[in-house]
Parts: sequence; C-alpha cells; structure tokens
Amino acid sequence: MKPMEEKKLRSYFHNRNTFSREELYDYFISEEGELNTGTFGWRIHDLKQKGILQEVRSGWYTLTIKQKYTPVPDKNILRIDKIIKNNFQQVSYCIWNIDWLSDFTMHQFSRNTFIVEIEKDLRSPLYFYLHNNGFRDVLDHIAGKELFISNAKNPIFILPLISRAPIQEITIDNRKSIPCPTIEKILVDIYEDDRLFYFVQGAELERIFENALTWYAVNLTTLSGYAKRRGKERSINNYLETKFPHLLSTDIE
Repeated sequence: MKPMEEKKLRSYFHNRNTFSREELYDYFISEEGELNTGTFGWRIHDLKQKGILQEVRSGWYTLTIKQKYTPVPDKNILRIDKIIKNNFQQVSYCIWNIDWLSDFTMHQFSRNTFIVEIEKDLRSPLYFYLHNNGFRDVLDHIAGKELFISNAKNPIFILPLISRAPIQEITIDNRKSIPCPTIEKILVDIYEDDRLFYFVQGAELERIFENALTWYAVNLTTLSGYAKRRGKERSINNYLETKFPHLLSTDIE
C-alpha cells in the first residue's frame, strides 16, 4: 500500500478503534468499485505483513498497532530445550520462565522458576532426562505453594500440554527455535491456575492483565479459545469485561 492509500484508509476509519472484515471490504469497494474475495484476502494479508493492520479478534481489525510479546529465553531454557530435542522427536512442548511475569509487575521474583509443558505421557521420561542432566529441582505441579518456600534454586515444573495451546517459536541467534507460550497463553494460565500462580492473584493479576493489554497485541479470539479448552472461557471473558472495559474495543459486538 502506497503512503497516500494508507492515509486514505486511516482517514476512513479515523474515529474507529476497531472495524470488521465486512467494513474493511466496504471501504475497498468504495475506493475501487469491485473486489473479488481472493484479492481482498491478499489485501488483508499484505496490510498485516506491512504492520498497518492488526487482528484483535477473528474478523476484527485495528490500525493502532501494538508490538508482539516476544520474551527472550535464557541459558537454562536453551539447555532444557536441547535435552528435549535430543531425546524426543516430533513432540509438542513449550518452555517458559515465571520471571517473565516481572515485566508486567512492580515486583521482581527471588528465583528463576521454569515451566515445561509437554505431552502427558512424556512427563515422567522428561523428569529423568532433566534430573540426569543436572536439573535437580524438577517438581510436579502438585507441589504448588510449597515450592516457593522450599530451598529449590531453579525449580522446574513439568506440566501436561493442553491441546492446541497457543505457542510461538522464538528464534535465537538466527538458528535455534524455542517453543514458548504466547501472551494469550500466559494470561489464561496465570488466571486459571491460582495454586501454581498464587503469588500473582488479586491486584497483582489485574496489574499483569492491564499492562499486557496496554503494551502488547493480544488476540482475544486466541485467548478465549484457549480459555475454553481450560474450562475458563466464560469466567475470563467476564473478568476482562468487568476489569478492563477501557482496553477492550466497544466497537466489537
């Protein structure tokens, strides 16, 4: 899209925070007279690739672009990832560090705590591979709050990976690709699991959601879909609508 065309698009939707696919189609029809569905789909793809258009929910878009949440895996995550890749093939998993939550809060956590989510049947073998490769504080989810008052230095939780969980591949040094959770997955997980994430509930949880929704591109369809698989769709949608109406578009019906 040329600068003048982009200016006209922004002018057309200047008073709209979000707009539907149908409204975007009507805009192109008003400009060009006719447009087949294939070309229209390509236009949307092109606008998204150029950072002009961003999808906030299935079929709904905005011209106010927010950055994608892309955390940086540390050396321990790289080690864990290497162990998994060396011992399992074609397996679905993701890894993250609870300390990433400190990006959204006013507090720094006293230790690195890692979460590895993998196919349910592989949890036990992974435990032994990690333990035999120097990770001594590998714990089960059930440890819950007791973990954080233990002497574990760099604890690791091995959890079952929820089917179709939203995961992003983060590339390190232009060669290593590490599967990590998206911002939508992190938000749903800390909301749903108040035992493991007991330390970021209440006001702290609100602060994390507020900052995540303000600073980063959060796809509400992705978030809601994953929440549904965790049995929390209605609850988390109500939470969002009650606590953060100012950050959710009122244009979406």
